[in-house]
Amino acid sequence: MGKKFLVASDIHGSIIALDKVLEILEEAHADKLILLGDTFGSNATEMVQKLNAIANKLTIVKGNNDWYFEPENAKFTLFEQTYENINGKLAYICHGHKFNDMYPEMYGAKIVLQGHVHRPFIEEIHGIIRVCPGSMAQPRFGSDKCYAIIDDKKISIYTQHGELVDEILY
Repeated sequence: MGKKFLVASDIHGSIIALDKVLEILEEAHADKLILLGDTFGSNATEMVQKLNAIANKLTIVKGNNDWYFEPENAKFTLFEQTYENINGKLAYICHGHKFNDMYPEMYGAKIVLQGHVHRPFIEEIHGIIRVCPGSMAQPRFGSDKCYAIIDDKKISIYTQHGELVDEILY
């Protein structure tokens, strides 16, 4: 059986949104949390403390609003972009605001996890699955606050209330 990943994005310094993500992480019994950028705000010290508590199960990338942020006393690395083995598939993990983020085939990835647009979607183009979980703090385009769960068979996007928004088998 594969690992379970919780994917969230665009928290924009909201402690309420971060606390909800951490609550979902625990309730879902997820093995790993992947944060896709635009995480921090003026209360970064408090957020770093909360994320330090789960540093061993955290992958986090910078967003366009995190460019200035270099966490002090962090027990985790804040990547520009990174890769993750998602149950045997290479995933490219980025915020989605840079030109090269739009060409995952350059990297050999079969899954692209991105934030930035604040709207949840899953799409498959030329054998590459692109997933944006939306935003848990500032959803756009009429969407609800959302996150994604990846298990060993499927990628699902849920609202903050646990209602299924979209899903794909992989």
